[in-house]
Amino acid sequence: MRQAAVVPPVVGLAVAALVVVLTGQGGSPTTVAAPAVPAEMAGYSHLTGSVSSSPPGPVVALWQHGYGVEFLDFPQAVVLGSGGDAYRRVDVAEERAGGETQGDPAPMLLSPDGTRVAVGDHDMDRPDVVVVDLSTGDTTRHPLPTGRSVVPVAWSADGRTLASLVSDEATNPYSGGRITGDIALLDLPDDAAEVLELDRSSTGAAFSPDGSELAVDQSGVVTVVDLQDGAERSLEVDGVLAGPAAWSPDGRLLAVTTTKPVQAPPGVEAPGIPTGLAFVDATGSAGDVPDSLPLDLTGPGRVLGWSGPDGVLTVLAVEGTDTCCGDDQQTLSVVPLDGTEPRTLMRMSDLTSFGVGRFQLAASVAASLEVVTPDDVDRGPWPWPLRGVLAVAAGLLAWALARAVLRRTRRS
Repeated sequence: MRQAAVVPPVVGLAVAALVVVLTGQGGSPTTVAAPAVPAEMAGYSHLTGSVSSSPPGPVVALWQHGYGVEFLDFPQAVVLGSGGDAYRRVDVAEERAGGETQGDPAPMLLSPDGTRVAVGDHDMDRPDVVVVDLSTGDTTRHPLPTGRSVVPVAWSADGRTLASLVSDEATNPYSGGRITGDIALLDLPDDAAEVLELDRSSTGAAFSPDGSELAVDQSGVVTVVDLQDGAERSLEVDGVLAGPAAWSPDGRLLAVTTTKPVQAPPGVEAPGIPTGLAFVDATGSAGDVPDSLPLDLTGPGRVLGWSGPDGVLTVLAVEGTDTCCGDDQQTLSVVPLDGTEPRTLMRMSDLTSFGVGRFQLAASVAASLEVVTPDDVDRGPWPWPLRGVLAVAAGLLAWALARAVLRRTRRS
């Protein structure tokens, strides 16, 4: 009789253990012939595993999936593996988010080769940057000499130097204005940082292809700093620097996002609504540059990478069917600088349910991206909280059923 009494708990524990094993399967890095994106981005899912529990290896893209905290869903920081079929959540970016982000992941920036993600924080007592290795899931913490807010803005092409926007006060990404501050340069191998002596009006940056210069956006003016001797030159621009991949691979051009004004409170410098891309001669001379390109850009309207000297990759809005909440689709597209029709690489749909924002690309692989149609989606092991809840529920149910069967057997 006593031996029979232990059967239900044993059955319950066995079922719970089986659930943990089954929901923890899958998710090993794969080797692919060429970096790729899927023709259609996979939708939002609560079952996407984390980088910490299942590192995806090198990735081709990083984005925020979902906006605002709603019932049973929350914004995720998601990376796409280089094969175009593996999705993981950058849990470190989600964990470092504070109340000022309204549930969104912390400031994050994908490295050009897609092997690391730098994560900052809008409000911290001791300024630092955490770098996540996507091949191992390991993290390294790098202190900075100043700043209560740290927003990573640019990687050098070789991945040795990280530029971050540092501010003495906590910053609010939803204030309606652009976040400004100083530029701190972190030498990752030496774990040493310095702050550029500019006037604290910086809003973004982009390294030259060889890493010798840094273009710094200073609201209508781009200051190009020689990182060897500190020499500076100024470029007048009609817009804002088009992100960390704004510099063309041949070093000749800088891309600028043109904008139209948007209403903002007095004294607040709003970033404006993106209207297209323009280009300036990076040397400051009056060299020939491509004509401006009017484009239906989404989000900040950044250049995500270059397909070569004559084309850029960016995210374009697609006219959708929703009439209340904006376009329902957008595409990762190659845009030729000669003004010919953009070419779609990846389509993102159902945006009125779960928006896609802060989209980033591994810039060094932009020219070689292929398009694939995966047979299946690899989301890795389920997140531990969900696995735990399911295991407990299944274990309790199995225990109850085993107990009921045992009682019925005794009565008969």
